[in-house]
Amino acid sequence: MGTLTLPFPSGRGTGRGGILGFLNGLADGIRDGLVLAARYDTLASKSDAELARLGLRREDIPRAALIGRRR
Repeated sequence: MGTLTLPFPSGRGTGRGGILGFLNGLADGIRDGLVLAARYDTLASKSDAELARLGLRREDIPRAALIGRRR
């Protein structure tokens, strides 16, 4: 059987920056999500012909938005 350890609610003793580290990571995640959503919206607004010029099909948009590359 393993042992489960949890950090203090204040973040003390985690060695990872505590609450400020958590908030920084949260802000980074939100920023990444907004960039991903903008990339998806940009690709989704293109016509099928424009996507084809980029080497994409409509069903490729989620993958292309996530990895940020063309095939």
